[in-house]
Amino acid sequence: MICLDPALDEAPAREIAPLTMGAVLRAQRAGAQILDTRSGEDFAAGHLVGSTHIGLTGRFAWWAKTLLAPDRPIVLVCTPGSQYEVAGLLERAGLRRVMGYLNGGIEALRGLVALVRHPARITSPVLRRRLARGPLFLIDVRDETEWRREAIPGSVNIPLEHLRERLSKVPEGPIVVYCRTGERSSTAASLLEQTGRMNVVDLVGGIEGWKAA
Repeated sequence: MICLDPALDEAPAREIAPLTMGAVLRAQRAGAQILDTRSGEDFAAGHLVGSTHIGLTGRFAWWAKTLLAPDRPIVLVCTPGSQYEVAGLLERAGLRRVMGYLNGGIEALRGLVALVRHPARITSPVLRRRLARGPLFLIDVRDETEWRREAIPGSVNIPLEHLRERLSKVPEGPIVVYCRTGERSSTAASLLEQTGRMNVVDLVGGIEGWKAA
């Protein structure tokens, strides 16, 4: 996935275009994928309905290649100024259909019905108190080896890369998703939202926060 050709780094910067709010919404209706690369906290505070959240972290390119369709256009919603970095990483991952980015970032969507606050976020101390009152469906979206090594008791393992194909294993009703630090679980929540699930809760800090608490 790493490209040593500097020309590829420059290409997205020349081609990516700022898009108005209306243009982004029209692109989404026409089938474009909305990729939100902000932090999990910012994503939960407000994002465009139907967005896929992949935080701009060390494995960003791998997750983008795994979860996004290469034959569909991509529109970016990111922290202003990071769009060229994001486009370059996507280019190197083989995702070359970035059509543009939301000009001005998420602030351009403030006040619109299309902007949703989701998923709900829960801290480890609050989750412990909730579990003491009764069972709650927990999904660990880490790799199986990570889950077997250490996990929250009673959790079910559905690795993030297999979540879409295993949706039948996700029951109705409230669920909590978690990973190691909270990045993958936020992505998982965005994928579940795309199926109409709005009862997903993301564990802040993941299992690392759980252990620390």
